[in-house]
Amino acid sequence: MKKKIPENASTIIYIAAGIFLAVIINQAMGLGLTTDMPVVAVESNSMIPTFYKGDLLVLQGVPPEQLAEGDIIVFIPEGSDRAIVHRIIAINGDGTFQTKGDANANQLPFEKRVSIGQIHGKKVAIIPYLGWVKIGVMEIFLPNIGWIALGGIILYAGYVYGWKKRPRKGYKFRR
Repeated sequence: MKKKIPENASTIIYIAAGIFLAVIINQAMGLGLTTDMPVVAVESNSMIPTFYKGDLLVLQGVPPEQLAEGDIIVFIPEGSDRAIVHRIIAINGDGTFQTKGDANANQLPFEKRVSIGQIHGKKVAIIPYLGWVKIGVMEIFLPNIGWIALGGIILYAGYVYGWKKRPRKGYKFRR
């Protein structure tokens, strides 16, 4: 006789398989596109009208000599862990780059000398709206994980110890 997997266990298996598959796809894309960051969610509106917050960008690693003014790059400024998506507006004499967001009035201080080591790739495609999944997880779910867990525990405890065992109104026990 074939054993049936409990519904909760199968759900956990599907979630784990989905996460595993996403990691494998991300790694394969990174290898194919020669970058450590093959996709990135746009987290601000600094590049309107080219793309908007919540769009997902596909990046490709390129040698510095293939970067030119007008290219859109993703880089991480020194001392930060946040990826910035901006357009190259000038190439400095020392081989560093100057960038600026299309919607920004001026350059920010960290945009005046972007070294090749800070650059993770050049934009090759835009997928509208798909970045909202990452933004939702990072800006809503993770900062509130404690409250979400507490609410889940309270609901679970109420179900197990109260709501589940309480007879319905008008229900008579039969003996």
